[in-house]
Amino acid sequence: MWRTCVVALLAIVPLCAPAQAVERPPQFVAIAFDNCTELERWRELADFAATLNRDGDRLHFTFFVSGVNFIADADRSVYEGPGQRRGASRIGFGGSADEVRQRVDYVNELYRHGHEIASHAVGHFSGRGWSAASWAEELRAYRDIVDRVGPNNGLGDVKFVFPATQITGFRAPYLDRSPGLYAALKELGFRYDTSSDSAADAWPDKIDGLWRFNLARLKLHNSGRGTLSMDYNFFVAQSRARLEPQRHDLFRDQMLQTYLDYFRLNYAGNRAPLNIGHHFFDYQAGAYKEAMMAFALAVCGLPEVRCTTYAALADYLDRQTPETLDAYRRGDFPHAAAPTVVAADRGPAVKHD
Repeated sequence: MWRTCVVALLAIVPLCAPAQAVERPPQFVAIAFDNCTELERWRELADFAATLNRDGDRLHFTFFVSGVNFIADADRSVYEGPGQRRGASRIGFGGSADEVRQRVDYVNELYRHGHEIASHAVGHFSGRGWSAASWAEELRAYRDIVDRVGPNNGLGDVKFVFPATQITGFRAPYLDRSPGLYAALKELGFRYDTSSDSAADAWPDKIDGLWRFNLARLKLHNSGRGTLSMDYNFFVAQSRARLEPQRHDLFRDQMLQTYLDYFRLNYAGNRAPLNIGHHFFDYQAGAYKEAMMAFALAVCGLPEVRCTTYAALADYLDRQTPETLDAYRRGDFPHAAAPTVVAADRGPAVKHD
């Protein structure tokens, strides 16, 4: 038996399956973005995904868009957050009406190509102390902003190619939430929330009808320091949120290697989905954007890997029986060794075994 297991490891085929195992699940990788303001990033990410998908379905993103991005500066009075003055926001508004129109065009293009649009609330306020009624007020305001994007901004017939009710995923600004959030999400028909964290190899739980897709608690590669699987948390962990151009390459490479560590752990382990969160803002002068893109290029398209939206992940999980999900959590299926991953590093390909 020991000899058989070693040979299977070297061949990268199933290892020593338990007698009652279920089939091995795919390795899901969910890459998502918050706020989603800068127009150049919409174009950049659309082009990046289109390039990867040229020869097949390799990558789809989830975008947690703040509702203020769909309100022109001149029309800010259409929004009033819970307990806030009318026309207030923590992150500004959407710029000119034409910039809002361009953002709508990008969203529609990406939606048509299988990417997901999800909610990051409207004004980016902390909801840590909000009641369920306050959360519901904010979520309803988001739906109204989406469905009335043309009239709100003097844009006539400009509209999204989907109704606001199809936006059923959520991430709280600052990851600040209260018990009332989940009551409001359930009331308004949301399917999942991504505002918490858990161990890197934790499978999602469905609690009171809502999937919880949590960011992962990770160890920085070759370091004892911890971080969450989100670019801003790397920014704090690596440099205390200070821009350090002289360490750009170091920060990029450490994030890339940390993500690859995360990938290998789960791919060869219990196949828990990977949850990676980034922002449109280029923290550390783009080091983290480069790392994320290098990671996606390296793993999306590998055997048994699905780099997909949270909605698609929820679809997959909803099709499984409770017994199958319990087997996944236990790792009760034939395991496979982690594949050799080749990650681009601004030069010749670098091989990471």
